[in-house]
Amino acid sequence: MKFITLLSIIFFTVSCSSNNASQTKINSLEVSDRLVKGQTTQMQVLENFGAPDVVEKTPEGDMWAYSRHSNESGSVGGGISHYISSAALWNWTGMHVDGNKSSSSTKTASLVLYFAKNKTLKTYTFRTEKY
Repeated sequence: MKFITLLSIIFFTVSCSSNNASQTKINSLEVSDRLVKGQTTQMQVLENFGAPDVVEKTPEGDMWAYSRHSNESGSVGGGISHYISSAALWNWTGMHVDGNKSSSSTKTASLVLYFAKNKTLKTYTFRTEKY
């Protein structure tokens, strides 16, 4: 019975997890599909991307900025094969070797929109970074 419980725990262990911001995600495909210079209005941008993080009013028009961050972490190794091979290494060598390796990264997407006085999109910049 203990073996079945252990097996169940192993199979249901999550090896990789992701922690995303609750804000709307922004990716290059969305940006290129939804933004058309000279046509897209501020109202359409609000519908597609939500409220901007930064708004700046200038004599030439408005500037809106969006910034999205997501943290990803995961581990390599684990699962039933890891536990079996670790147990074999423990018994054969007399010491336990942990094969799990973990990693984490942060991804940032920044979108800056410049609108004309008539509230249509003049130009924009989109940038992603992963570190």
